[in-house]
Amino acid sequence: MPGWFIGPPIPPKSDEGLKYISSVSALASTPTIAQQPVPFPVGLKLKSSLGKCYVIDEVLSERPVAGRIWEVPVNFRHDGKQFVLKDIIPGDFDYVISLQKHVEHSPHVRTSVDSIPERHILVFPYLEKGLIHLDLTTLSSVAKKAVIRDALAGLADLHDKHIIHTDIKPTNIMMDSLKQDNGDLGWRNVQITDLEAAGVLPPKAKGLTDRLSGNHFWRSPEAWARGIQNTPSDVYSFAVVAIFAWTGSMVFFSDEANRAPPEKQAQLILRRHLSLFARDMEDFEGFIAYHGGDDNPFVKRLKELLYTFSEEEPRLPFGRWQQVDPRFRDLICKMTCMDPSRRITAWEALQHPWFAEE
Repeated sequence: MPGWFIGPPIPPKSDEGLKYISSVSALASTPTIAQQPVPFPVGLKLKSSLGKCYVIDEVLSERPVAGRIWEVPVNFRHDGKQFVLKDIIPGDFDYVISLQKHVEHSPHVRTSVDSIPERHILVFPYLEKGLIHLDLTTLSSVAKKAVIRDALAGLADLHDKHIIHTDIKPTNIMMDSLKQDNGDLGWRNVQITDLEAAGVLPPKAKGLTDRLSGNHFWRSPEAWARGIQNTPSDVYSFAVVAIFAWTGSMVFFSDEANRAPPEKQAQLILRRHLSLFARDMEDFEGFIAYHGGDDNPFVKRLKELLYTFSEEEPRLPFGRWQQVDPRFRDLICKMTCMDPSRRITAWEALQHPWFAEE
């Protein structure tokens, strides 16, 4: 998880309106290496806008990640709380704060609790572990379903405020552990994190365009197409995450795709999109119409892939996975229609009968 992990606040020694984006992302570009910050030294004290002082504890390791963000895991004091500091690109600082205010009361979306404006830093509650790092084999079906439900509730809260996350994946779903009464390990405070790439869209806006959003192993088909992306794109990505949480399977991942150059990687992953979730011609024709018809270069590419599957690459469509609960299959199929206009919403998904089952 990107950010600075720091120690508890210590007592101090002394006392832009919402920015909308419609069709093209208005987020700032990634700075050069020369612009990236140097990680803070251990023991440094930072005073926040709320008058609190935070102290950097023991640094265990460090590595630069995308943009102006560094990851610095640290030890924390046993009698204090852990926080995460994230260095925001200066041009995005006010925008990120304004966006988060719309969902700051959601129990399933992590938003900042403090800031250090002069350094363009936001302070977040510390969450123990990301979904990608859970040992899913040790979790009961009830526990896994609860994690999926709570994270989906966070996504619904975002969409209710016309916010598209754009980067739904297991590393951006985090939580804290707890010991249940029967001794089993459970999880609480399940939250969707990392809203720095999110966008607020007016209710009638078509969506973001000209943008390859999200991680390649969790990305929606319209994101691959750099087409119009709105809340249905998040729903598709979330469905892929839900499959991972429920079955342990990363359905778009393969060692070959992971090692392949970008063009070959896209081809391998898109083949899996088609074989797993392109269920009928009505759905596929809806996808074509959504992207402006057969003249769209991406549509042409996808149709070529559709009609050139190798007989050596049979892949059972997800809707026919007999080892999976049929109600879960139904939920996922409704969330992964190739045609974005046919997908159910996050709120509709929460009402699905699968969540009512114990």
